[in-house]
Amino acid sequence: MSIRHVVLSDLHLGARDSLLTHVHGSGAIADGPSEVLASFANGLRETLADQEKPRLVLLGDALDLGLSPFGDVSKSFLQLLDAFYPANGPDLFDREIIYIAGNHDHHLWRIAQDNGFLSALQNGEIPGDLDAVSTIFGTPSHRCRLMESLITHRPHLRDASVKIAYPNWGLSDRGTGRAIVMHHGHYLDGMYRALSNMRAFLGDGEARPATMRQLEQENGPWIDFLWSDLGSAGEIGSEAGSLYEVMLSAGASHDFAEGIARRITGGLHSKLGINPKMPLKYGVTLDNLIRAGVDLTAGRAAERQRDGYGHVLGEAEIEDLGWYLGTPLANEMRQELADMPHELSFIFGHTHKPFQDELLVDGYDVPVGVFNTGGWVLDEPTLMPVQGCAAMLVSDELEVASLRLFNDPTDGVMAPVRVEGSGRTNHLADDAAEAVERASAHWSDFSRIVHARIGQEADKRVHQMLERSDADLREAAE
Repeated sequence: MSIRHVVLSDLHLGARDSLLTHVHGSGAIADGPSEVLASFANGLRETLADQEKPRLVLLGDALDLGLSPFGDVSKSFLQLLDAFYPANGPDLFDREIIYIAGNHDHHLWRIAQDNGFLSALQNGEIPGDLDAVSTIFGTPSHRCRLMESLITHRPHLRDASVKIAYPNWGLSDRGTGRAIVMHHGHYLDGMYRALSNMRAFLGDGEARPATMRQLEQENGPWIDFLWSDLGSAGEIGSEAGSLYEVMLSAGASHDFAEGIARRITGGLHSKLGINPKMPLKYGVTLDNLIRAGVDLTAGRAAERQRDGYGHVLGEAEIEDLGWYLGTPLANEMRQELADMPHELSFIFGHTHKPFQDELLVDGYDVPVGVFNTGGWVLDEPTLMPVQGCAAMLVSDELEVASLRLFNDPTDGVMAPVRVEGSGRTNHLADDAAEAVERASAHWSDFSRIVHARIGQEADKRVHQMLERSDADLREAAE
């Protein structure tokens, strides 16, 4: 059995709080991989030494376009290329990369949509509209122009390509009845279905769409507007800073939500002449609707984020996961495959909380294997117990195993890198565990380096928070 795909998510390249972004002491993006990234590549290279080069799948939020400038993100992506595809050494992965956009890099899908429409026009066609979503199975037809343009900065990779899919991509085997579907995970989170929630609030059907197309058509513009391009929004983007820091404080998240609502309603009035007090339905004004939508996302969702640091998934999150698997995803798979797969594995990220489990979902013959990748960004001054990171390994027989990379250190000790399955019989997990054990020296170095970096970031965050508190006290005294 061989590892054919390695799935990474939530790299947040370009973000200063990502463990992978290499930053000078001055705060500028540095050349070359960070120590964490270099050690991670070394561990993978040794683990995969006897394998045919697997394909790299980047499962959303690989680029931190939501909160980081395009230039910083671009330089950090080159750091990743230098680690995985060094000019003076062997490639770690196949040169065809699969990219599945998330919420912080949704703009990459919008660029792909635009390019697809323009290509059709150049071929003499006039499509009815942009492609809302891509098909799940098969090689994606869209290309990620930003990443492929960056690849040209590395001449030895001139034949490399990046194919982009959205919001899902997967693999299926009719012979075994197995399928794997990958989705970044943002549509499992109600804050990214805000416009569907508003539609239902106004009395027009169910809040949860039944198809992927409706889900994206209703909510994609909202995600692109507020969550995927703040990094290039100048002052407002820098004011947003790290949204997760804001979410740690109920007062701060309320002020943040109010500020966003004021900017939106004020801009509609001053730039477009639209009166925010205009009535829509049942006495609800446009201003009411905008404030409710922002509160449901940047406000109340912030409270759920704070409450959720102590567990992997709560009841509401499990319910949303069951809806996604059982309704829009199931409907899409029936259209593409004719029959539902006998055995499904579902890989997602977004939560920054790695886990693996099985979930009973209506419409599936057996429990769905559910795997979360966690993330590489520090959402708080220190990791919480359930936060951490994993890479997903996918075999040629469509089995999935989780390469658990790190979690919150317990009593100052970092747990070793290890391989875990979801509970079902899994030959890949056994084989991968042996490979990781053979590379244990490299992974021990990785754990040591990650532990040190987490400690450095924690000290820096605490220092920054104390400085802010002192500044607030001085301002209050004045």
